Amino acid sequence: MSTKVIPVIHYESDEQALRNAELASDAGCHGVFLIHMDGQNDLLPLAARRIKVRWPDMLVGINYLGRDPAGAVAANIADGLDMTWTDVQLTHSAAAPWADAMRVREAMVRNTDHLVFTGVAFKHQRHEPQPVVAAQEARAFGFIPTTSGSATGVAAEVDKIAQLRTALGTASPLAIASGITPENVLDYAPYLSHILVATGVSHSFHEFDFAKLYRLRALCDGL
Repeated sequence: MSTKVIPVIHYESDEQALRNAELASDAGCHGVFLIHMDGQNDLLPLAARRIKVRWPDMLVGINYLGRDPAGAVAANIADGLDMTWTDVQLTHSAAAPWADAMRVREAMVRNTDHLVFTGVAFKHQRHEPQPVVAAQEARAFGFIPTTSGSATGVAAEVDKIAQLRTALGTASPLAIASGITPENVLDYAPYLSHILVATGVSHSFHEFDFAKLYRLRALCDGL
């Protein structure tokens, strides 16, 4: 399985976002996500659209922190973006019958190719006692289950990722969104379809390190 690297731009300004998107493109990454860590979501759409216009072959998406996931998906589709990432655990095992997930799936009708990354056993969210169930339900809804370690920049246990891969089968997408670095990526990449990464490929909170980003992507491509 080819593992796609999607660096996450911690938005500071349009210029900074475009500069880091260019680094991601030059490093051969598959796409970029934008996020504003203070939740100033209104700053993100214009920058994301500018990135998409400049690099039309690169996937572009937004994580709207604190926003209703269905509304976020609808907004990103309307803006011509390719992806939405939500930390919300749309298919948490205790949330059946998953009304929020149903609303997101309805929003996806306007673009069935739109990718939705949803939290599964995800950092800073409600504890998930049955991550396998949550991941399988995410796939049933057409989402990409996205897991993490216990905090930003903290790697997940490899056994956790391997268990999810076994439960999902070899063909289903599975993403991770914390703790991946060029030094540990080969422990994780064989189980993953997507790596969402910021801390492990950055030299500051807002700026990517091109050498780290390129190396991470190259290691994934070499599998």
